Amino acid sequence: MDLVLLLVAYGIGSLSFGQLAGRLRGFDLSQRDTPGASGTFRQLGPGWGVAVALLDMAKGALVAWLSTHTASSWALAGMGMAVVAGHNWPLFFGFRGGGGIAPTIGFFAYLYPVIAGVGLLLGLAVAGLYWMGFWRTHRRYWYPIPVGAVVGYLYVLLALWSHPKGFWAFLLVSVVVALRGLRLAGRG
Repeated sequence: MDLVLLLVAYGIGSLSFGQLAGRLRGFDLSQRDTPGASGTFRQLGPGWGVAVALLDMAKGALVAWLSTHTASSWALAGMGMAVVAGHNWPLFFGFRGGGGIAPTIGFFAYLYPVIAGVGLLLGLAVAGLYWMGFWRTHRRYWYPIPVGAVVGYLYVLLALWSHPKGFWAFLLVSVVVALRGLRLAGRG
């Protein structure tokens, strides 16, 4: 049963809303950018980017909800990793996906809304400060959202220390996001 849940989580994660938005506009978004919320924002504009972010968060929340309906102690971590891995390397779109931040937010916002909310606000604040103070004049470095995400992820990881199931799930999901982030940083 756990294997079926992991495959379902990966399948849900593989629904790349950025790719679908790009195709609605007549092109393959992954040929121009990463097909997550940030890439959609850059290529199609704020409306499309926000819509993709919300849909990507919703698929993370859906998988979190499914993970609460299993007795397995590792289902939470496994399903979190699977939905983010599906988003990062989507089966239905040639394994070219986003960075994994939005489904991570959705997954943990469902399970730990206050902790995830504070982490999100902290990450956005750092991204905004980084954008205003550094990135506008030094654009060859990392985009503001990944920089803010690092700070938000560290906060959530520390805040979940007293929730062992959530801590290990978040740590493993963070490894999947970091692997994708390092791969994206290496190609630029």
